[in-house]
Amino acid sequence: MREQMSNHRLTVCLVIYTILILLISLHAANGQNYFQYNVQIKSDGSAVWTITQFSSVIATVETFDIFQQKILGLVDSAASMTQREMSVDENSLQINTTISSESKTTEYTFVWQNFSIVQGNQISFGDVFQVNNFFGQLYGDAALQLTYPSELTVKSVTPAPYERQDSADMMKWSRTQDLVTNKVSVVLRSDIQIENGTSNGWQFYVIIVAVIVVVAILFLVSFFMVKRRKNIVTSGSRTESPILSEEDKILKLLKSFGGSMRQSEITEQNRFSKAKTSQLLTVLEKKGFITRYMSGRDKIVTLNERGKSE
Repeated sequence: MREQMSNHRLTVCLVIYTILILLISLHAANGQNYFQYNVQIKSDGSAVWTITQFSSVIATVETFDIFQQKILGLVDSAASMTQREMSVDENSLQINTTISSESKTTEYTFVWQNFSIVQGNQISFGDVFQVNNFFGQLYGDAALQLTYPSELTVKSVTPAPYERQDSADMMKWSRTQDLVTNKVSVVLRSDIQIENGTSNGWQFYVIIVAVIVVVAILFLVSFFMVKRRKNIVTSGSRTESPILSEEDKILKLLKSFGGSMRQSEITEQNRFSKAKTSQLLTVLEKKGFITRYMSGRDKIVTLNERGKSE
């Protein structure tokens, strides 16, 4: 009898111990799952994004289709808000996972074209972070590290990073929440500066030659256009129909398809970028020519009465 009770107690202890081990493992697994953003600014205005997920071996990893849809949707929203043409280099979309005995590291990578504004010897960026729920559309609040080319220096940065190493061309923010609640503005400038109307070296002469060439081309184009108009009037021939604007091209295309098309079809038919198509459709929608609504992963574009009569 005593031996049976002893075995029963031992069994109960083993069950309780097993449950505790499982609870501790689950807690550790949850605690290991966190993200980090790395943004590498390029001189051409693009930015290489690498989002790293540190997790346990059993944690789930996002599928490529969901990742692609998430990034394309975010860049499309940023292009509409900033009224700047933006796109994603779809060949750059990658997911790479490295697994060790106790943890897993996953990197989500993509190249954001026209992320920055390039003006002369300055590169500025930060306006895209004002998109509603910007980091919520990615992977939530996390640390963000930003690097930039060595030939650039920081002119101004708001909000101030918690860590800044000019010698390493790097800045860090401990929370992306700080970039959402504040108006972000980062301005980088080239080490080569124009001072008192001259530049350090041959750059000044290149600019002068470029200006002269542009003026000469404009003069020749204007001369031949005026001459051509005179010839048309003299000969009494018909003038050619005016060239359709990009907005008119979209309206004409919609009419030819019965007044309704998918947004992706409009992009393909007109050979526009996705961001440019979205920007043009936003303008037409504000003018009351079209209406858009979501259908799966795409949008349906429909002509309104005003668009049909245009």
